[in-house]
Amino acid sequence: MIEKAGLPAAHLTAMTAMAKLAGANRILSSGLIPHPVGDPTRSHDEEVAWRKGQVQKALNAVATPLDEAMIFPDW
Repeated sequence: MIEKAGLPAAHLTAMTAMAKLAGANRILSSGLIPHPVGDPTRSHDEEVAWRKGQVQKALNAVATPLDEAMIFPDW
């Protein structure tokens, strides 16, 4: 819906196939099912660095022009 309004969006998820079925355009594999944008097994500093990396991947995906839905590789 947000893409139809002209705003690119990235979907970070552990279930990429489901995201594609739901109609997401920019799909990034991220984390685990209960923690798609977090990892409770990491220390605080590792967690912060990992989250920053996830956000950077999402920003790169949003900046990528698309003609059809795409599951982005783990950059």
